[in-house]
Amino acid sequence: MGIKHNKPERDEFRATDGADIALWRWPQSKARPTLHWAHATGFHGRLYHPLLDDLATDVNVLAWDMRGHGASAGAANVSTFRGWETYYRDMTALLDNQDEPVWLAGHSIGATTSIMAAARRPDKVLGLILAEPVIMDPVQGLKLGLAKLLRQSHRLSLAAGAARRRRVFDSHTAALDSYRGRGGFKTWPEAWLEAYVQHAFVPQEDQLQLACSPEWESVTFAHTEHNPWPGIRQLRCPVIALAAERGSTFSPTSQKRLQTLLPSADVRVVAGTTHFLPMEQNDTVRGAIQQLALSG
Repeated sequence: MGIKHNKPERDEFRATDGADIALWRWPQSKARPTLHWAHATGFHGRLYHPLLDDLATDVNVLAWDMRGHGASAGAANVSTFRGWETYYRDMTALLDNQDEPVWLAGHSIGATTSIMAAARRPDKVLGLILAEPVIMDPVQGLKLGLAKLLRQSHRLSLAAGAARRRRVFDSHTAALDSYRGRGGFKTWPEAWLEAYVQHAFVPQEDQLQLACSPEWESVTFAHTEHNPWPGIRQLRCPVIALAAERGSTFSPTSQKRLQTLLPSADVRVVAGTTHFLPMEQNDTVRGAIQQLALSG
C-alpha cells in the first residue's frame, strides 16, 4: 500500500445514549474551515482517505465511523436501533460537540444524515456537499414506508443481500481477492479497495471478521429513510448535490423536487458514475467540497 500522508488520529465523541463514536481527525490548523465527512452504509471513515488526504491540505477534515461501523462497531445495539433516526441523533451530538460551525459532506446515508443534522442544528452547519444522497421521491417513499409498516422491509434486496455477506476471512489479501472486480466494488480503483479492506475488519482469533456485522448493515438498509423532505425543507445553507448517472439513490424526480424546494441548490448529474461516485470521480467530489468550503 502507498505512503499515507496526513494520517488521521483517532478521537471520539459521546452520543446522547452514552455510546462512544469514533471520529478520525486529520491534522488541524486554527485558521482553516472544518469539514466532516460521513461514509456510506457498511463502510468506515478511513475508506475515503484517497479523497480526504488531499482535502486535508486545505481544510480541517473530520470523518466519523458511524455507529456499528469501523472503530464504532461496539456501539451497535439492534435492540435500541430506531432506524436512521439513531444516526441523525448521533450526528446532531457530533455537531453539538464542535466549538465552531462546520461544513458537512457525505456519501449515501452519510449525505442524508448530514441533511437531517443540518436541519436540526442550522447554527452549526455552514453548508452541505452531498454525494449520491439517499433521497426518495414521494412514490418510492410511499412504497418503502408501506414495506416498513408491514414489517417486510428486511426482504428488500439491499437488506437481504447485506444479511448474506461473508463475515470472516483468513487475511486481508483473501478479502481483497474476494471483493476485487465484483458486485458493488466493480468500479473501484485499487487504492480505494485497499483502504476499505485495511480498516473494515477486526481480528478474530487467527482470522478477520467484518467490523460492521452483516446483521447491522442489513437492519440499516431495511430502515432506509423514506421521507427526508421535512428535513430538506428546513435547509437554509448552501448545498451542492451530486447524483450518479446510473442507478442513483437520488432519482431525477427527487432532483427536480429538491431544486424546487431549494432554488439556490447546485444539483449536478455526474456523467459515467454509479452510486459509488466518490470512488469513481474522486476529483469531482473534491472540487465540489473546495468550491463551497474555500469560497468563504
